[in-house]
Amino acid sequence: MPSVTVRDVLRLALPLGTMTAAGAAGVGRQVTWVATLRATLPAFAELRGGELALLSVEAAQALDSRLSLAVLVRRLAQAPVPVAGVVALGSITAEDAAAAEEARLPLLQLPAGADLREVEREVTRLITDYEAQFDRRGAQLYDLLTQRSLAGQGLPGLLDALAERTGQSVACYSPNGELRTQRSKGSARIALQALRPNGKGESNLLNQQIWVEPIGPTDYPAGYLALAGSALDAWDREAALRGASALALEFAKEHAVQAAEDRLRGDFLSNILAGPPSDMAAAVQRGQELGYSLTLPHMAVLINLEDGSPQVLSRIASSVQSELSRRGINAPISRRDSSILTMIPISGTSRPRDLVEQLRERLNIDYPGIAVAIGGQVGALNEWRRTLEEAEQALILGRQLFGIDRVLAFSDLGVYRLLVRLRETPELWMFYRETLSKLADYDTRQRADLIKTLEAYFSHLGNLRATSEALHVHRNTLLYRLERIKEISGMDLDNSEEHFALWLALRAHRVLSTLDET
Repeated sequence: MPSVTVRDVLRLALPLGTMTAAGAAGVGRQVTWVATLRATLPAFAELRGGELALLSVEAAQALDSRLSLAVLVRRLAQAPVPVAGVVALGSITAEDAAAAEEARLPLLQLPAGADLREVEREVTRLITDYEAQFDRRGAQLYDLLTQRSLAGQGLPGLLDALAERTGQSVACYSPNGELRTQRSKGSARIALQALRPNGKGESNLLNQQIWVEPIGPTDYPAGYLALAGSALDAWDREAALRGASALALEFAKEHAVQAAEDRLRGDFLSNILAGPPSDMAAAVQRGQELGYSLTLPHMAVLINLEDGSPQVLSRIASSVQSELSRRGINAPISRRDSSILTMIPISGTSRPRDLVEQLRERLNIDYPGIAVAIGGQVGALNEWRRTLEEAEQALILGRQLFGIDRVLAFSDLGVYRLLVRLRETPELWMFYRETLSKLADYDTRQRADLIKTLEAYFSHLGNLRATSEALHVHRNTLLYRLERIKEISGMDLDNSEEHFALWLALRAHRVLSTLDET
C-alpha cells in the first residue's frame, strides 16, 4: 500500500476549498492515521506520531477557553513523536499560522460548513484503501467538472477546479497548440506559455515537469490540457485524464454553439454571393445584426489547402476566426470544398495585404502547403461576387506564376487580369488558335518542348546564351527549336508584331488551361 502524505490527504481526501494556511514546507510528512478532538481533556490522547489531527476551533475553545489553536499546534508539534499535520474547521488567526510556520507543521483550513465526520471517513479511506479512494476521488473530480460545465462556468471554471484539486498549474490549448487560457504562476506560467503541445506525453521546460493530455479523439483532438509543476505524480496524471474528458464535453458545447453561429454567418455570406439581394436594406440590417460593418469596403480572402479533410478545414476556419477576433475584426467566414472564404472589412487606416500576409504566415506554421489569395477591394454587397472571382483567379494563376510562399493578389497578375476577363470569349480563343494552338498540339503529339522553349526564350528577353543555359541544351539545339516554332506556328519572332502576339498567346495559354480548374 502506498504511503500517504499530508499532500495526498489535501488532494485526495479533504473537501474542495481546503487551504494550506501555514507550514506548507511540511506537506511531505507521512500520515499514519487520523486523530479527532476528544470531548474531554486531554484534547488528543494516546498519539503515536504521524497522525493527522482533526478539530473544530470552536469545539476546542468550548473544551477549554485557554486552548487556542496556536497552543494546540505547539503542543502537537512538541510531542515526543509529533503529528503529521493539523486540519482545522474555523477561523485561523495570524498567531495560529505563525505557530504552525515555526513548527513547520502543516496547518490546513477546511471550508466553512465542512462535515468533520465525513472528512474523517475520507481520510481513513485513503489510508486504509488508497487505490479505491484514488479512483473514487477521480470520479468525484470528473463529476465536479461536468457540474461546473453544465452550470455554465465554462473553461475558466473547469481550470480553476483542476488547479485547486491538484495544486498544480494548468493550461488549455487549441488543436494547433496555441494557448487558450491558463491558471498558473511563477516559472510554470512561463513554461506553459512557451509550450506548443502536439500530442500526449511528458516533457520538461524551465525546470517544470509537464504532462499533456489530448482533449477528445487522439487522431483529431479538439485541443490539449497541460499540467505543470516542479514534480508531478499519479494523481496529477489522473486529474489531467479526467479533466480532458470533461473539457471534451465543454468543447463539444462550444463547437455546437460555434457551428450554429457559423451556419448563420455562412448562410449570410452564401446568400450575398448567390446574387444581389432583392432587399438591399434588409441584407445590410441582417449583416449588422451579425456584427458586420457593411458600410466599409470589403475584400475576399481565399485560404486553400489541397486535399484538406473536413476536420482540417474546420480547424483552419477556427484558426482564421481566432486570428481575426484577436485583431478585433468581425468578418463572415464560409467553408467551401477545399477552401475557407472570408470577406475582410477594410478601414481607412488598415493595410489589408499586410494583415493577410501575417495570417498566411501564422497558418503556414500549422498547415504547410496552404495557399492564400485575395481579390480587390469592393464597396457594396452586390460587388462581393466580383472580389471572390478575383481571389479565385489569383489562387489558380498566382500559384502557377509565383508559388504559394506569398499572398496571391489579383492585382499582381498584370496582363493576366485582362486575359481572365476574356477567357470565355470567342475572340481570345480565335487569337489563341491563330498563334499558339498548333505548337500546343505538336507538343502533345510529339511530346516535345517547343512551348517550354518559347517561354524560356521570352523569360530571358531573347538572349540565346541565357536561354540555352536555362534549358540545358546546346545553342544549336535552341536555334533548331526556334526554327521549328516558326515553321509550325507560322509566326516570325523577328517580326515585332508577331513576337508580341506569341508572347501574349503564351499567357493566354496559361489562362485558358485553368478553365478545368474552376
